[in-house]
Amino acid sequence: MRSWLTAMGTPLLVAVLVAGAFLAVFALRPTPPTIEVRPRDPAPTLVVIVYVHIDGAVFEPGVYPLPSGSRVFEAIDAAGGATDEADVTQINLAARVADGQKLVVPAQGAAGAPPRPSDPSSSSSTAPSSKVIVGDDSARININTASARVLQSLPGVGAITAGRIVQYRQTNGPFTSVNQLRDARLLTAATFEKIKASLSVE
Repeated sequence: MRSWLTAMGTPLLVAVLVAGAFLAVFALRPTPPTIEVRPRDPAPTLVVIVYVHIDGAVFEPGVYPLPSGSRVFEAIDAAGGATDEADVTQINLAARVADGQKLVVPAQGAAGAPPRPSDPSSSSSTAPSSKVIVGDDSARININTASARVLQSLPGVGAITAGRIVQYRQTNGPFTSVNQLRDARLLTAATFEKIKASLSVE
């Protein structure tokens, strides 16, 4: 019995030593680094700017930077919007603007434009007009006290322009000169010259 144990002990010991060696090798093997997968950041979108000169019947004519591919109506909005005198039916509001382009918004009565219904000269009616007669001293309108409705009685002044005049004096105080309507671009130069004789600040 002892001889059998002795005979079997040597191979068993060798097997134990070999197994221990394998375990030691795996235990000492370095752990591979963790691979972190990160999503790629999207490439920034390049915005191309074009410069467009906007003139005519808009509140703030000038040169404006716009994203490439902008439409005519967006260019008009950048210039403060169309005035009450503008006739946007003559232009394609959906057209794209181009760099260096000059966009002129025509006024009512310009070449090819239909006459405004509110213009007494375009109506065959004999009914008296409610518009102020330009240059009539007895019909001068005080722009510091006139309501928006009264201001609309002036030729070329619609609801939007009248509202802007009232809002301006509420924000900045009474007008000190009728020229402020032109200087603050509340009226176009053409409209101001046409009605300035009918205005007062008294």
